[in-house]
Amino acid sequence: MLHAAFAAALEQLPRHFERHGYDRSGTAELREAVAHWYERRGLPTPPDHILITNGAQHALALLARTLVSPRDKVLIDHPTYPHAISTFTAARARLLPVAVAPSGWDTAQLQAAGRIASLAYLIPDFHNPTGLCMPASVRQSLRLACPTVIDETMTDLALDTASPEPFAMHMPTAISIGSVSKSIWGGLRIGWIRATPSLLERVQQTRYATDLGTPVVEQLATAVLLNEGRTQRPGALQQLRSQRDTLRQALTEHLPHVHAPQPAGGLTLWATFPQPISSRLAAIAPDHGVSIAAGPRFGIGGAFERNIRLPYTLPPSQLTQAIRGLAQAEQALTRGATGAHGPAPVA
Repeated sequence: MLHAAFAAALEQLPRHFERHGYDRSGTAELREAVAHWYERRGLPTPPDHILITNGAQHALALLARTLVSPRDKVLIDHPTYPHAISTFTAARARLLPVAVAPSGWDTAQLQAAGRIASLAYLIPDFHNPTGLCMPASVRQSLRLACPTVIDETMTDLALDTASPEPFAMHMPTAISIGSVSKSIWGGLRIGWIRATPSLLERVQQTRYATDLGTPVVEQLATAVLLNEGRTQRPGALQQLRSQRDTLRQALTEHLPHVHAPQPAGGLTLWATFPQPISSRLAAIAPDHGVSIAAGPRFGIGGAFERNIRLPYTLPPSQLTQAIRGLAQAEQALTRGATGAHGPAPVA
């Protein structure tokens, strides 16, 4: 699939050679393809409402540089994506966490926090790390007083439910970011921002300080993939379901005291241990052949020491082997062992 998309992109490339190759907005082909992706999901979107970036994390960093000043309050889900925490911390923002409970989002708390925040960052579509999907009733009623960034990188990874509607259908002022790194391939570092042209112009001005645009060939290949509907792949979703079920079964067999609800989509389980051992477990797990992301990486103030994020993106045999190793690590921890390695990087 990827090879065919890049082959098609190379066929289209010569018509771009007369241009300088630097485009802060992205190629017309890809902006149109992203706009059509939103339209197929029920949200009319002109191409001039799209700006192409080097992945969704790049999109978030550009928005943070554009919209956040030092000491501004930024509302975040709690837990949330670790690199979002790093991005806002680097911008010297003050983080305003609002809990994502096992039952989901609290509309009243979000709206109260939104009244004192300068920006909000939410992951309503198969939330990272919990896998929760914000119900349509919450989307329809939620109105935040501050600019709101909606992370849609997981939206095409619906496993047990239909893909959610774009959040901006209910909150037209929402700023949406997305990418193909989760739905197609992590090495395809293409993302986007959907916002008003006036805001995108401000982002373009900010972008001068970091980069001069996104590589053209990758943009053309991504346009091919989006136009062919390749972000929704039944075979890949079935494989993820199988791997998710294997991981949960391995937990039942080897770590039965660990609670890990079944997410309706996304790529991870959010597992809860009876005791606050997450950081110590992450430190010792590499000695048993396993790298995990400790819960505090997903929050602030030392929260989530009872949690770890468990991706189900490996083959079933490796997932089972990993949980066996994790169980051995927990047993070693109870015997007083300490790890020789530090926590693994978080993706």
